[in-house]
Amino acid sequence: MNRQQLDRFLDSQIPQASLLYGECMFWIEFYSKKIASMTTDLENIVSFYFGDYDYAQVFDLLSQSSLFGDSTLVVLKIDKKLSKKELQSFLEALKKNPSNFLIVEFRKSDSKSSSEYARDFKEMAGLFKGEKLVEARFFEPNFNEAQMVLMARAKELGISIDSRHLMLLLNIQNGDLSIAYKELEKLVYFHRPIEEKDILQLCSALGSVELEDLLDALLSRREIMGIYARLEEEGLDEMGMISSIGAHFYKLFMFFAYIRSNGKADAKEILGYSPPNFVVDKMAKEAMSLREGQYREVFETLIEARVQIFSGRGKSTAVLIALQKLQKILG
Repeated sequence: MNRQQLDRFLDSQIPQASLLYGECMFWIEFYSKKIASMTTDLENIVSFYFGDYDYAQVFDLLSQSSLFGDSTLVVLKIDKKLSKKELQSFLEALKKNPSNFLIVEFRKSDSKSSSEYARDFKEMAGLFKGEKLVEARFFEPNFNEAQMVLMARAKELGISIDSRHLMLLLNIQNGDLSIAYKELEKLVYFHRPIEEKDILQLCSALGSVELEDLLDALLSRREIMGIYARLEEEGLDEMGMISSIGAHFYKLFMFFAYIRSNGKADAKEILGYSPPNFVVDKMAKEAMSLREGQYREVFETLIEARVQIFSGRGKSTAVLIALQKLQKILG
């Protein structure tokens, strides 16, 4: 089923077993948390991450009945397909113990192609048919959907912010809804409507002088390893660095596309706000120094790095490899 069908299902029912998969990690995690909150208390939730998965342990948890009437929820955050035999045994255990629950967050492994991932999730989804079983595939939200999610989250947090400033927040994070969603929490302490300066000050990861130096070095084709070493000494935030680099190149690409279509840059039209003229001139010059194919390779490299970091495998290595690839692409 798709996201809208899952919403309708959850309006009236609680699934006993859920398979969540697809191209959007934000939705996978969002609905996993939503379903989990409907099933049991936090202390009764047991999560297994990637290599921690152990079939016998999961089966035992799902097969046990609580003496006190509590429910157990097992959450599997995996990037490898579960065998048909394993899944069937889990679902059989749940039939015998209807107070227990299972959520499978099936993510794409960076070692597999999109077609291999699709084959795997289709095989697994075929078993999630029947009463109290759901499988849902999630796609990346468009900009309007992302804004609606952020607006709803802002309302939950009691933040007064308009759609224009939410667009700015999303642009700063290179359109990454997961990061923008988390960044909203930084704004909760403002007891007034959020202004542009608040977002630029608190939510832009480009505030670090060292990181600005790194971006300048990349775009001017200079050596970057010395700057990277200093950032690492300061305490490297791997995901923050990749997001910041992505946000900068995303802005450059918007300038690139706008200038190609209109012949000149209009920051207000491109970004939704007006930086100083010297900033606009610099971004326009940097934007036009790249070709369209280079932008595509840059974004593909950053996506690969983000997946690697998210998986928890070799965070620092992922950043270093990404920077080396970017140097080759831009060189």
